Order: sequence, then C-alpha cells, then structure tokens
Amino acid sequence: MQKVAPKKQLGQHFLTDPAIALKIASSIPQGSWDRVVEVGPGMGILTKPLLEVHENALHCVEIDTESVQWLEKQNWAKSLNIIRGDFLAIPENDLFGAGNVAVIGNYPYNISTQIAFRVLEAKNPVKFFGGMFQREVARRFCAEHGNKEYGVTSVLLQAFYDCKYLFTVNEGSFNPPPAVKSGVMACVRKEKLPECSYKSLALVVKTAFNQRRKTLSNALKPLTSSKPAFELPEELKGKRAEQLPVETFIMLAAQWDSLSI
Repeated sequence: MQKVAPKKQLGQHFLTDPAIALKIASSIPQGSWDRVVEVGPGMGILTKPLLEVHENALHCVEIDTESVQWLEKQNWAKSLNIIRGDFLAIPENDLFGAGNVAVIGNYPYNISTQIAFRVLEAKNPVKFFGGMFQREVARRFCAEHGNKEYGVTSVLLQAFYDCKYLFTVNEGSFNPPPAVKSGVMACVRKEKLPECSYKSLALVVKTAFNQRRKTLSNALKPLTSSKPAFELPEELKGKRAEQLPVETFIMLAAQWDSLSI
C-alpha cells in the first residue's frame, strides 16, 4: 500500500525504527489512564505499541488528511480513535476529556514549545507528557539551573513535572532524515504542586528571562516598579535568571500572588 508522503510544511519526519517507537511508548508509566493522546501519529509506528497497551484510552490527533486516510485503511487501526485537527486549536474538552491524561508523540519540531505550553495550561492537568523532540529542545525542557540551556520552559515544566531526558535518536531513524538529532524525554506530574499560581509563575519567569543577560534587579524592574512591595531578597539582586533554581522562582511567584489578592 502506498505510504504517506512527508510534508515539509507540517514538519513531518516519520520515525522508521520500531524498536525506538517501542521505547518511547514504554516511557508512559504503568497505571490506569483515562486518555492517552498521541500527537501526530503519521503512519502509526508509535501508535501500534501504544494501542497494544492502552486500547480504548488511545486518541490520536492528526492534522494531515492523508495520514488520517492511510490509518483508516489499516486493519490494525480499525478501532483507533482519531481526532482530526490541530492539537494547538482543538477545544480542550475534546482533546483531553477528564481523568488521568497522558500526552505523547513524535512532535513536529516547529511547534514543540507551543505544544508544551498547551499541556502546561490545560485545565484538566496532564499527568504525563513525553515523547520525541529536537534534541536541543528536549534538553532545554530538562535542563538544570546554572546551564545555558535552562530557560522559561525549563522552569515552568519542572515546577509541575519531574522531567527526565531519556535518550538521543540519530537522524537516520527518520524519513526524511531531519537536519538535527532528536531527543526523547518524559515528564511525570508532581504530587506536591507549587504553592503559587501558574499565571504568576509564568509572569515572573518570562520577565526574568526576557533579558537573561541582565541581573535580576534589572530584569525584574517591570514587576518591582509596578508593585514596590514586590521586593527581591538582597542575595538574588546580582544574580541572573539562569542561576536560580525552580524553587526560587516558585517563591517569587508566591510573593507576587500574595500582592495580587
């Protein structure tokens, strides 16, 4: 049967190694999942091992009409739940439903950060978020403070998830081969969540990293000027955003929250 043609405008690089697909599928923790959302199944190399374990819970989100039509003709995919459309635009209730949700995929590299924000901002919290990204993006998501890769998405994801970089995938495992290596990561929702709102945390973190070369006393001036009661501890004023651990950003966001009541 004719295969799906990869489309550059959709950022499609189809994984061709079933062993890697199985490793990615196995990164989802064992347990009772109400919904497992696969982003961009393509020709289903990752879908197959996911379907074997998660059966009726699996929902695949696909924007590419040709991929949808191809999957619908496969005998193994007859029972597959396919949500047609853009992962970034589909209403949340249709996408995540209720209960325990996992999100996984071989993500289009051009929208991977937007996908992370969609997961972070979901009203029904996503309990697991993982899969394959451009290697540098996966490393950034999992980076520790004091590292140049550490940034906005590092802090926001790690405030709510335990994030782990799992392994690297070489260019030859795809059709067409991407120009960069890929990386697989896994993020598991923390049981103890930060004592601050996501909105305040995002505000503080984005403001701090907006001018990451400046010290915090300068980078956070838009916030300290608008609310003089929002004061930086003396020991933080000379530091830069990338030097602060996630817990310190949470502390600052909780302080901002207390001034917003």
